[in-house]
Amino acid sequence: MLTLFFIPDLGSGENAVVVGDEAHHAIKVLRIEVGEEIMLADGSGAWARGSVAAIDKKSFVVTIAERGIADEVLPELIVIQALMKSDRAKEAIELLTVAGATTIIPWQSQRSIAKWQDDFGDKWVKTAVTAAKQSRRLNLPKIEGPISTAQIVKRFGGEANLFVLHESATIKISDAAQSISGGPIVLVIGPEGGLTGEELGLLGAAGGTVVVLGREVFRASHAGFAALSAISALIGRW
Repeated sequence: MLTLFFIPDLGSGENAVVVGDEAHHAIKVLRIEVGEEIMLADGSGAWARGSVAAIDKKSFVVTIAERGIADEVLPELIVIQALMKSDRAKEAIELLTVAGATTIIPWQSQRSIAKWQDDFGDKWVKTAVTAAKQSRRLNLPKIEGPISTAQIVKRFGGEANLFVLHESATIKISDAAQSISGGPIVLVIGPEGGLTGEELGLLGAAGGTVVVLGREVFRASHAGFAALSAISALIGRW
């Protein structure tokens, strides 16, 4: 599998120039060489395969041999992830990215210890890019700004495919998935302290189905990955 690098614009010409952090990583860390074949992607689905034609101190040039557009992932897989401590949040973003989440939305739930900071958005994006490169994912997940419980209800209330993960549920995710209809699949993941009764009531009243993954209790940073994996298998995406 060819090494993947993300650049904002692939252009349409014979060559593409890679600069910035991606170039630094390629030149200083991976020590790419002239003639080496690599993959480039813009994060929105467009990709190109080519060989390194020239290397400078802070950039390198790729001669394009092939271009394409990655298939769109359907249905859309939206994960609303309660805020956690930074190390746990990073782990969650990595796992959600490799599992195919198309949109990741941070949630300031009642029991979230962490509070959203101005630089969190950039950190989450950088984490997603790194995970996408490792997993050879061509479409980057969309990272949105923080959402409140009231905003979840307003935006996704009535959504037929709104699933709320909680250990007290009596409905297995595999049973709930049998009724998935058209449109996006939305998964709500609580913090380490779990969801409050008020949150469960509001999300349930909005049409959310409270589901359980199994007898074992997952960490907040792992639950989304497990749920996406189950859903992907159940709908035939995997």
